[in-house]
Amino acid sequence: MFDGSRARLAALLLALPLMALPLAGCGFTPLYADRTSGSVASDLSMLDVSAPETRLGRELKYNLLDLLSSSGNPPANPAYRVVLAPTSYERDVAVEADADVTRKTLVVIVPFQLIDTGTNKAVLSSTSRSRSSYNRVTSEFANITAAEDTESRIAEMLAQDIKLQLSIYFDRQAKAGG
Repeated sequence: MFDGSRARLAALLLALPLMALPLAGCGFTPLYADRTSGSVASDLSMLDVSAPETRLGRELKYNLLDLLSSSGNPPANPAYRVVLAPTSYERDVAVEADADVTRKTLVVIVPFQLIDTGTNKAVLSSTSRSRSSYNRVTSEFANITAAEDTESRIAEMLAQDIKLQLSIYFDRQAKAGG
């Protein structure tokens, strides 16, 4: 390294902490940080999940449970229950002149509620939505496999979105002192 380069690097390293000072006063805290009143991660681990006994319902439930707790299992005495009510529909995207559908889009909408198990009252109601498309071919087995794979990918994305919405709720509750 040249002496000029070394001096610029040293100046940059000294300036970095000074540039970060304005961020310290803005009140930013990481969403999953440990706090004196508990952490969002510990709140999430106290959730049970309820979903319809359908393929999509089970995928959503178990994907969400995997994200909420390290064991992937619901707690013995949950403080809250997340009630999922998924609905889905398909739309034809590409239709050929002979009426063959070559591409479909699957849309899944999941209204959900966070229920306080102590009072059995909803403390949060929200909705998560996702869509994905897949190609259709002449093989019906390939079409079924593609549709199921698309549904699985959507269930993973929805579980992540629901976890984020729940995390934001618990973070706001902690900041509000409740």
